[in-house]
Amino acid sequence: MTVRLPAGLAAAALLLPALGACDKAAAPVDAAKEAAAINARIDAFNAAAKAKDPEKLTAIDADDVRIYGGAQNFTGKDRDLAFSRTAMADPAYSVVVTPEHTEVAKGGDMAFQTGTYESTGTNPATKAIVHAKGYWVGAWRKAADGTWKLAAVSSAPPPPPAVPKK
Repeated sequence: MTVRLPAGLAAAALLLPALGACDKAAAPVDAAKEAAAINARIDAFNAAAKAKDPEKLTAIDADDVRIYGGAQNFTGKDRDLAFSRTAMADPAYSVVVTPEHTEVAKGGDMAFQTGTYESTGTNPATKAIVHAKGYWVGAWRKAADGTWKLAAVSSAPPPPPAVPKK
């Protein structure tokens, strides 16, 4: 006598090994290694800023990067490139960003970073050299090729000094 399994039960038996693979945990993410890779992107950004190379400066951007704070808010690597070309045409232009904290998600595909910035540029209206310092926060996304891309960044000046109590 031959025993015939219902088609659904036979299909389930065939899928059982594949379902067992879903139980296996993904390889742990080396957060320190990923943070170092992100910090290397920041180092490249700072080197490009010093060299006044807008293409290399915006190489860290995701195509749909969102940029808030500073002179303008905009979306897109192309917009950042155009903005950076204009900013770098200023002989007084400089910017340095310093990461202070980097945290990588457990999945290893997202991260956030906080830090400080210092920038210099010429005020177009007054022609005076303006120095600025402040804080920034960035969100990073791992691209399909394994590189980290800046997905969003926001900057803000430091708060005003506290007024002494009388």
